[in-house]
Amino acid sequence: MSDRAEGIIANIIKLFLLLLSLVYYCVIKISLFLYKFRILKSYRPQCKVISVGNITLGGTGKTPLVLAVARRLKGSGKRLAILIRGYKGEATLGTSDEVELLRRHLPDVPILVGRDRIKTAKEAVDSCGADIILLDDGFQHWRLSRDIDILTLDINNPLGNGKLIPRGILREPVSSLKRADVFMLTKVGYDGDSIAKAQGLKNRLNTINRDAIVFTSSYVPTMLYDIFEGKPISLSEINGKDTALICGIADPESFEEGVKSQGAKVVLKYYFLDHHKYNEREIEGIINECKRKGVDAILTTEKDVPRLVDVIRNLGIKFLALSIELKIDNEEKFFGRLYSIFSR
Repeated sequence: MSDRAEGIIANIIKLFLLLLSLVYYCVIKISLFLYKFRILKSYRPQCKVISVGNITLGGTGKTPLVLAVARRLKGSGKRLAILIRGYKGEATLGTSDEVELLRRHLPDVPILVGRDRIKTAKEAVDSCGADIILLDDGFQHWRLSRDIDILTLDINNPLGNGKLIPRGILREPVSSLKRADVFMLTKVGYDGDSIAKAQGLKNRLNTINRDAIVFTSSYVPTMLYDIFEGKPISLSEINGKDTALICGIADPESFEEGVKSQGAKVVLKYYFLDHHKYNEREIEGIINECKRKGVDAILTTEKDVPRLVDVIRNLGIKFLALSIELKIDNEEKFFGRLYSIFSR
């Protein structure tokens, strides 16, 4: 999927995956055709719908953007509900990494979890009185009509190798970018290389979809907090300290960059697959190794906390979570575009 492997065996596997991706392409195209010509009907809730999604596998910053949008809409007096599918079997439990993160920061916003978005949309309107729904990971959910489609793209790997899953990381063909109303480029830094990447991607998106507006954004660390006690800790706490990182997210490199930006020295790294289920034995082994290396604190992401909190025991080393926020460039224009749906 990343084209990093070479050789005869790798090429055979790539060919096999390419054939599977062609089957997937046909399924996607047929589905889009059926919805476009209303052979399959989309459900229109009795409220406004904003979809935040992506076109690739992996972390593109959907959840931080949902959080930023929800805070702004809530602050303007809108009755808001968030619909989220949940990860694999977690949907039946009514929780997931993303759900717990959103609930921590938005305790008074209804967050409805379930694979059936029509069912949760009806619940949002009928039971919660929502006049606006935020649809998390909704770009591929064609059954539910929306007023605006926001597509998040990671500037460091916006479209992968340009191929559909399982040969690449695209969930839809590149031509589907034409459906987006707004593009949000994430993980944009202030260095020359990052700015050049963002501009190049902007130019490409404008060629594909002239009607969509392109915005850029970056992650900003805001605070630390102790996993055991939950109390906030200043970011200066890790400046110059030897730290270890542990996370099971799609893009651990962005987490590492955030930690280093606060002056921390990263001496150990434990990166697992996205949504990794931690167990007490592996965490105990990690803590023991950190003690041997003289690590001052172990850092993780807010998204990892729900999966760590039940297996961590206080074994004499600080365990801290890093909170981040999404800083949107030209923020007022971005939210002006969102508010425009209420004038229709």
